[in-house]
Amino acid sequence: MTYLNENPKLIFDNIKELLIEGVKDRQHPFHTPIFTNTNINNLGDSRIIVLRYFDPGKCILNFNTDFRSPKVKNLVQNKNSLFLFYDLNLKIQLRIKTISNVNNQNDTAKIMWDKTTLMGRKCYLTKKAPSSITSYPEDGIDLHLKGKEPTKTDSEIGYKNFTVIESKIVEIDWLNLAASGHRRLNIKLNNKKPSFDWIIP
Repeated sequence: MTYLNENPKLIFDNIKELLIEGVKDRQHPFHTPIFTNTNINNLGDSRIIVLRYFDPGKCILNFNTDFRSPKVKNLVQNKNSLFLFYDLNLKIQLRIKTISNVNNQNDTAKIMWDKTTLMGRKCYLTKKAPSSITSYPEDGIDLHLKGKEPTKTDSEIGYKNFTVIESKIVEIDWLNLAASGHRRLNIKLNNKKPSFDWIIP
């Protein structure tokens, strides 16, 4: 299979289109990529996140998290990070290297907080920090909020915990699997213009 005439520029444009769709469409495979950073033991620490924003011009990926989460402290110490996307139908894998910045109680966080639904804000109302040890199975949400949406006033308590991880793309490893021949392309974004290198899959 020839993919987009094997034209690197068209492939790069298509990658951006897929990431835009991943933000918009909850059912899209790119909506929930794997995000990896380095923990305090200098080991890779991965989890699935929800892609909330993509800027195709600046090549920035955003997702939301809790400021009390261990990954926030880890990202402050080491900003290097990686996103892994895979579309089973298209047979496309993206490994995207990024530099991640933490946004808490600033303009970037406020803009995203204002767009967050009340049920979405509920995640940031836990009394205990994420990854805290607990003596019984619980989600940390107060009993008066169990099974229901918080009021807007109640939800504002969670703003201090709400954090946007803003990740600038520095490199993309694109892999297209095909019976007629796999194709792999490396895209570096260190300069204003992307550079492309074909790689043996």
